[in-house]
Amino acid sequence: MLQYDLEVMGMVKAGTMSMEAGRPMFGGTQIPLKAHVKNTSVFAKIRRIVGTAMSWVDAKTLLPERARDDVLEDGVKKVSDSRIRGDPAAVVIETDFGGQKGSARYERQGEVLDALSAAYYLRAADLKPGQELCFDVVGLRRFWRFRGKVAVKPERVDSAGGLFDTLRVEGTIERADKPGTKRPLYVWISTDPRRVLVGAVSEIDLGPASALLSRPP
Repeated sequence: MLQYDLEVMGMVKAGTMSMEAGRPMFGGTQIPLKAHVKNTSVFAKIRRIVGTAMSWVDAKTLLPERARDDVLEDGVKKVSDSRIRGDPAAVVIETDFGGQKGSARYERQGEVLDALSAAYYLRAADLKPGQELCFDVVGLRRFWRFRGKVAVKPERVDSAGGLFDTLRVEGTIERADKPGTKRPLYVWISTDPRRVLVGAVSEIDLGPASALLSRPP
């Protein structure tokens, strides 16, 4: 299990997040991944969030077959469920926002990951300095396209979870249904054999948001 502190606007501790890989299922062919997010009592005065994300990935490729988000935000339940391996041409995201159900279909342009499985996929990938990356992402109940690259030089990152030499993956994620709606994304992965996700930085509607490893892995 990996545990993180979440911050908003670079100074407000917004909550905590944990990520873990479960025991292989279905004869070892599938691995369940799980993340849990909970905000602090102080940040709850701005926005109350408790959420769980699940991803079921192929044990050989680490590519997701299904992803599901279940979030309670200010008393409103928001659910999204994506069957990623069904249709080779598109991904359908089914949603339920406070009882209002919907469905949206998005055409694939590349390999499709979800936000949780992407973290584990990048940990396992043989990343090279300067390497370009491009894939589609299911996340935040939306469909995104990520384009970025691996930084040329390693970076040392100091966190409550330890001091790590890392490779930085930097790029942008863009809404598939709203071209031009982009957010920056930075991810730091340790270069040691554990390949730990040390930190990540992006933006939400409240401003810059980050996750930083809070305990040694």
